[in-house]
Amino acid sequence: METTLIKVIDFCQSRKVETTFLQTMEEYGLIHIVIQQEEQFIDEDELKKLERFSNLYYDLEVNPQGIQVANHLLDKVEQLQNEILQLKNKLKALDY
Repeated sequence: METTLIKVIDFCQSRKVETTFLQTMEEYGLIHIVIQQEEQFIDEDELKKLERFSNLYYDLEVNPQGIQVANHLLDKVEQLQNEILQLKNKLKALDY
């Protein structure tokens, strides 16, 4: 599976965010910046997370630590939702 890389500078210009914001998100382990030929890139798969993080940071003024906590909680909610779905499917299988 081939991944699409997006230049950090292009993302920042199109979303009107600072490059330091992305660097901070990487420092907190929330995203991964890929460096190729002395240029910084982000994976296309991280765009949804970055949109969420930038909304929290710029619109709601949540600090990086708060974004890290919110991300952890959202990941946990998603994990629990998947677990509930699996359990529901097992229950349906037992009903037949």
